This record gives sequence, C-alpha cells and structure tokens, in this order.
Amino acid sequence: MKDISKTTGITFGYILAGYYLVVNLIVFFADYTLFAKPYLGFVNMVMVLVLGVSCIWITKRRLGNLITTKQGFTAFFIMVLIGMFVNQLVQFILFNFVNPEAKVVNNQILVSMAESIARDIDAPAEDIDKQIEYMRSNPNDNFSVKSMLFAFAQSILGASIAGLLIALIFRNKTEFSSPKIN
Repeated sequence: MKDISKTTGITFGYILAGYYLVVNLIVFFADYTLFAKPYLGFVNMVMVLVLGVSCIWITKRRLGNLITTKQGFTAFFIMVLIGMFVNQLVQFILFNFVNPEAKVVNNQILVSMAESIARDIDAPAEDIDKQIEYMRSNPNDNFSVKSMLFAFAQSILGASIAGLLIALIFRNKTEFSSPKIN
C-alpha cells in the first residue's frame, strides 16, 4: 500500500520536475525578467495543484478507491519535494553559472517592485526611502544558496498545506469514524 503512494508520488514528481525544467529554460532564454513577474508564480502554483490533485486521485484509484489522508499526503509531498528541488536547482544553475548578469537585473526589478508596492499602500515616504536605500546598499541576492534554500522551504511548506487539504478531500469519509457492528 505504501509503495503505491511512493511510486505515484515519484512518478508525478518527475512530471513536475520536467515541467519546471522546460518552463525555466524557456522563460530564462526568452525573457529572464519574467521570473520577477507574479503571474509566472501563479501559473506554477496552479500547475502544482493540478498535478497534486491528479497524483492523489490516481493514488486513490491504484489503491482500489480506499485512501487515507496519510497515503494521499505522502504521494503529494514526494511529488512536490522532487519538483521543487529541481525547480530551485535549475534556477540556481541558470542565474549563477549560465548568465550571472540576469541575477543582477532581476534583483533590481524586485527592488523596484517592492518600492512600487510600498507606494501603492501609502507607506510613509521616509520609511520607503530608508528601506529602498537599505535594499540597494545591501543587495539581497535572490539566487544565492541561502535565498534558494529559504525559497525551497517556503515552497514545500505552502505546498504541504495545500497537499494536506487535498488529501483530506480525497480520503475515505469513514477514515475517522468508528467501525459498524454487524
């Protein structure tokens, strides 16, 4: 039973990893500034959810339509772990070895976006200026090992919450109820 959850999670993890590999390569070589755009993250999040639902659904079918929350979550978690690791690894290689100048451009775009958001929410001008000056004088390298590990952990945490909710939806409704006495 547990082998089915793991093998399905690994299979879907490879599918998600392939998706991230292709998307990262296409976006990087077409226009690497798209990595700083929120809609790319939204599209990736939707893809993770679609693949996650499919992964748990197929796991449930392979288990004879009897699945526990743990089995569903295990398949989802393995899928996300593999996919997100490949995503972060590919981005790290692209921005640190293939074209390091792209990293500088994207970091500048993110500083500009932060400034724009702060002005849109009517933050005090002196606070915005101090924060932007700090960000420019101490550039936060979004593609350093530390930042990438932090982003990886955030991705896993966010996806795990979604995966747990999806696993709860797909679990057998009688999983926590007491057995019937015949």
